[in-house]
Amino acid sequence: MAKKIKARAKIKNGLIEVKYKVVHPMETGRRKDKSGQLVAEDYINFIKISKNGKDMFTLVPNSTASKDPYFFFKLKGIKGDAITLSWISNTGEKNSSTTKVK
Repeated sequence: MAKKIKARAKIKNGLIEVKYKVVHPMETGRRKDKSGQLVAEDYINFIKISKNGKDMFTLVPNSTASKDPYFFFKLKGIKGDAITLSWISNTGEKNSSTTKVK
């Protein structure tokens, strides 16, 4: 299943406010499906945030993060900067999204 990243970045009070919602099941491996079988682990375990191609910071969430996690942070920058969120899951799946600051 293709996993989406919804993004928004805008200048507010002199800082870039960035909001990301990552559509991902974040399965812990402990939940059972309707037939009683355990659902396999599938969660994001590495996130990198970049601004204009330069790494700004990384996050290392684990299986306890909620389904469809939401991230909010502020950075110094200007209108037109490109903010990228890239993630890797424990299964090796990868995705990224770049948004321009408005």
